[in-house]
Amino acid sequence: MLARGCLLAAAVVMLAGIPASAAGRLALVIGNDAYENVPVLHKARNDARSMAQTLTGLGYEVIAAEDMGRRAMSRALVELEGRIAGGETVLFFFAGHGFAIDGTNYLLPVDVPDAGPGEEGLVRDAAFSAAGVAERIRGRGAATTVLILDACRDNPFAREGTRGLGGAATRGLARMDPTEGMFVLYSAGAGQAALDRLGDADAHPNSVFTRVLLSEIAEPGHSMVELAKLTQARVRDLAARVGHQQTPAYYDQIIGDLFLVPEGAEVAGAGALQEVREGAGESVLPDLPGERLAALEIEPGPVANFSRSNSGWTVSLSLPEPAIQFGYRIGEDGEWVDPGLLDTLDQRTGQKMPKTHFSLPPDQGRTTVYVTWRDPRGEQADIHPIAFDPVSALIAGQKQILDEFWTSWIAFNRSDSLLVYFTHLVSYRCAIKEVRYAINHDQPRDIYVIPPCDPDDPHAVPPEASIYRTIPPKTRMMSVQLTYADGTRSQVRTFNVPQ
Repeated sequence: MLARGCLLAAAVVMLAGIPASAAGRLALVIGNDAYENVPVLHKARNDARSMAQTLTGLGYEVIAAEDMGRRAMSRALVELEGRIAGGETVLFFFAGHGFAIDGTNYLLPVDVPDAGPGEEGLVRDAAFSAAGVAERIRGRGAATTVLILDACRDNPFAREGTRGLGGAATRGLARMDPTEGMFVLYSAGAGQAALDRLGDADAHPNSVFTRVLLSEIAEPGHSMVELAKLTQARVRDLAARVGHQQTPAYYDQIIGDLFLVPEGAEVAGAGALQEVREGAGESVLPDLPGERLAALEIEPGPVANFSRSNSGWTVSLSLPEPAIQFGYRIGEDGEWVDPGLLDTLDQRTGQKMPKTHFSLPPDQGRTTVYVTWRDPRGEQADIHPIAFDPVSALIAGQKQILDEFWTSWIAFNRSDSLLVYFTHLVSYRCAIKEVRYAINHDQPRDIYVIPPCDPDDPHAVPPEASIYRTIPPKTRMMSVQLTYADGTRSQVRTFNVPQ
């Protein structure tokens, strides 16, 4: 017999006098089993799937999602918020790990990091506050909001022989004290564990509480209080058969009655089930509309490098995490492009590395480049805008090369006389405002006049350019300093003349 920590909480927030049938019915259903850093679960997906099917049959427009990391859960919530026009009944169901820190309940995505005593911040930053989810839904104008949180199994951060993360008990979430207009239902009483099954012979795909709750929800005409009482009695009796104590608790602060499915409501064929899957098997990365992008918490972004050659621009991206797919588009109306994969395995993912570089034409004007990628789980990252200004990019790219390869700024040649060549500086002159040099002195004073930049052919050396000068044959060294086009100055670089 398996027990999963204490409570499944159903929090219902309503506006008095508005029945559930007065407007549309929406639901977001999430089931997380495949946790990466804390114990995996086995029935959360089944519970979510069963809930989604039941709600669909009852006329709810359902968004169903499984094994969601933080960014995917955030995107699913934004998807739900975007469908709320105002006045609807909105139901949120989450099956997975949940955890209480300082009296606040958090819902854990599958990529939540493991955490030990004193590391509560890791969980707060990576998880979702249950109260925050309710507030987000209410803030969009839902008339009735139902939260069902099957998220309180045993403490996933428990350490044998230690106090555990946050000093929390090994079972359960914190009590969600209801305010006026809220109904809270727990799958078990305080300190009790909720059963996954009634024994080894129990092959039911759902937990004991969820199977009872679903069967009661399917009966139209039950108010939330009646639903809670019926579920409470049946769960208590089933658990008692195997010697387990589990009595769901509920707390009611609703004025009047709330009916999820009123008697006589039209439900046949009214719902639509949309599965949210961000698997890695897709060949094209999906788009996120701009208004949804603005609502997401933007994660650490990539670093872009632009380099210019005579044939055009090369854009190279360094991503902040391992990826299995990469995509970009040029401008608001551009098509998403997947550059493909390299013939190189990434040991972090066990898959081929995606190409994170691409080309732009030499005459590309100012625009915004949008990039995104998929992490090893297959979840799409946020879409990151990268501003492209060809003038600024040309200056920055050439300046970077000049700084990194300063030993090539000048070169010496002895023939009939001693010559100093400025060819490298002429080739990257678009980043240079002024070149100063000195012979046998460490303070550059003389000016070498470079030809003007040609943005259409920036690296070509003009035929009329004077790329060298004759210097005294006894010159021992030269010092050079650049003033860049952006107003900054380089270090004074010293070059010894070969003797």
